[in-house]
Amino acid sequence: MFYRLILLFLLSISNVVWGVNTIAIIDDTNSSFNIGKSGFYFIDEKQDLSFNTIMSDEYAKRFRPINREYLQFGRVKGNVWIRTDIAIRSTMNIPVLLEIDSPRLQYLDIYLPNIYGSQVQAELGGARPYSNRQIQTPNYVFSIPANTPPIFTVYMKLSSHLPINANIELKTLSKMSIDAQKKFMLTGVLIGILLTIFVTNIFFYFKTSHAMYLVYAVLLAGIAMLHITLHDQASQFFPNTTGMQERIHNASALLCLCAITFFSRLYLDTKNHLPRMDKILISAGIISALSAIAFTLLPEILDVNLLSIIAFSILALLTVHSVIAFIKNVPFSSYFLVARLMLLTGYISWLMAAYGIFPSQLWIEWGLTLTVITEALIHFIGMFTQTIPLLQKRSHNTSYTKADIFDLLSDLSSRLRRQINIIGGGLAHLEQAATSPDTRSLLTSSQTANNNLKSLVERIDCLNDIKNNEPFEQSPPITLNQLIENAHNNFQRLDQDNTIIELNTFKTDHIEVLQHAKALQHLIEVLTQEFKHFTDQELTFNITYHELNRESASTLELNCYPLPARVHENITNVDFGMSYISLLTQHLKGNIQLSEHDQIRSVTINIPIDTQIRHITNKVAQQSHFDLIFFGQEDSDLQKALTILQSHSNKIEHFSTLESVLEHLENPEKRESGSIILVFDNGGHIPHITQQRILPLMRAEDQCLLISNNVKMSLDYAKKLGFDEILPCSDLGSQLAQRLSRLIQKGDRLKNTPLSRIKPLRKTP
Repeated sequence: MFYRLILLFLLSISNVVWGVNTIAIIDDTNSSFNIGKSGFYFIDEKQDLSFNTIMSDEYAKRFRPINREYLQFGRVKGNVWIRTDIAIRSTMNIPVLLEIDSPRLQYLDIYLPNIYGSQVQAELGGARPYSNRQIQTPNYVFSIPANTPPIFTVYMKLSSHLPINANIELKTLSKMSIDAQKKFMLTGVLIGILLTIFVTNIFFYFKTSHAMYLVYAVLLAGIAMLHITLHDQASQFFPNTTGMQERIHNASALLCLCAITFFSRLYLDTKNHLPRMDKILISAGIISALSAIAFTLLPEILDVNLLSIIAFSILALLTVHSVIAFIKNVPFSSYFLVARLMLLTGYISWLMAAYGIFPSQLWIEWGLTLTVITEALIHFIGMFTQTIPLLQKRSHNTSYTKADIFDLLSDLSSRLRRQINIIGGGLAHLEQAATSPDTRSLLTSSQTANNNLKSLVERIDCLNDIKNNEPFEQSPPITLNQLIENAHNNFQRLDQDNTIIELNTFKTDHIEVLQHAKALQHLIEVLTQEFKHFTDQELTFNITYHELNRESASTLELNCYPLPARVHENITNVDFGMSYISLLTQHLKGNIQLSEHDQIRSVTINIPIDTQIRHITNKVAQQSHFDLIFFGQEDSDLQKALTILQSHSNKIEHFSTLESVLEHLENPEKRESGSIILVFDNGGHIPHITQQRILPLMRAEDQCLLISNNVKMSLDYAKKLGFDEILPCSDLGSQLAQRLSRLIQKGDRLKNTPLSRIKPLRKTP
């Protein structure tokens, strides 16, 4: 019974060993196959066997199954032959590729004896030109011919004086592209982290003038280059030169050691704390630099083991250095000790993986870079800690109280005011003497700039009043419409960018403001200046009066949209933007709210105001002398509008054809008054085509109102067509007079503004 159990155990072992796939198959369901599962290998230690000899029956029996996905042979003195049978059974005409992922492999020959006999089909490897590759990728890729038999054999010969580690897979073109993109993306992330730390070190170097940051920046650049060579992404820049990948790898590795050695001196200031160790580190750095030159010029002659010994010795020396510094309580030595232990451990484990002692494809490809990045982050934390006192030495960090700052602002305001008055007087005198149009234009721009300085002084004075909690200067009662008109005129006087503002008022007629009129006007001016766009985009400013109860507890709602991207809800710092607006709103006992809807940001401010109703004659229409032009077919809606406006003193004309309207609007500069054009969408014409014909003939103050039964048309869409407002036919009775009054007020404002109706595109922002 015992012998039977032994026999059963031996049979199970043999099944595990030989029960592997003997053919690499690519079909419609399998887009990749690892050759380690189906391949066999043989090591020719003397390197004297020809390909025909390897194919003979005598040597065919000497091949042993690989039986592992990642091939790690370590340093091999001889040629490693790999044989595998392949079957392409895909019904789709997709290219199939043989991919050998072994960046540091020196020589790689590929044979297809079933098709081409003993003739080598590809001669690849780091010791051969990059231009030899059929497909120029970091890995060695061989395209399987389309005329292969159902089952064929592939032989590969690998040789190198470096450790041979390879991942050999059969893949479709799409599968290889996906895998390559993943590797490139991960490489990009790692290089991005290194680049971020690199830029930060350069920044600290210019801020502190400490050479430590510059040396570490060089180290980071070397690490990035080392990672690129480990993935063979540098050979493509030297397509006709052999051995460049190994030369750059050796140079970057040893220069990194040189940089980290000198960085360690500067990091722990060993010249002052550990003078004997400082001399040893200088010697080690010089040895690393000389070794980098030697291994770059003579990589074939020098043994790679010597490079590993130099690297390990210097890292061990730096680790001893960190332990001694930690024992002697050298400042910041704790960070340095953790970083050194991290780097030494990571490098030893990477060497073990590279020589096959600790097999891991993932750690060979990414372990060294991840270790160095982790070490760099630890150093970065320590360097940032060192940077704080260095920055403090370079700046006189005098602290001022808020009271001191506001006193400074008050003094600045008085000094600026005197200089502004002098500049204003000089500009006024020059304006009288100027005769050239160019000179007058330049003086106008200078006067506008001077007015902006005056506005800035007003803000400083207002900020001081808010700080001292002083009440605003009392002003006589003023109508709300006049207050808005004054604010708009002041904005036009200060505007330097030909800004377009869509100012709309709601329920502001017959309202008289009793208190804080000057502050309210100032707030409207500031909102318009801060939220205006420096592009051709229009800012919409809606001002709405809300009467809450009979005791005159009313509010004024100020709504602006869309806000520029530069406006943020950050009031922690004192400035003359959102912080100043928030302080002014709070002093007026109001509230401010930023919101976003459909990617359009807006701000809404509600201010309580003391008002009274004062019925006065609305002189806007009489003073502005706007004509009312009706365009559309006669129907019930048009007749209703005519009936509503019969009591108005404005001149009313009706046209039923577009040609007659265009004839009436010809020569807009000769018309004595502005026009409010009411376009009725009641058949006979297409609104947007009509507006395209009318718009070039409109003056700056002319307004166009679309009256339509199309309930799906929004105000934004109507404005895109060129109309100033839209009114549903169902709202004629309740909204026409109010909408007309608003358009007349808007036209009157535009009449006094030196802006063209259609704003030209700027060449520069």
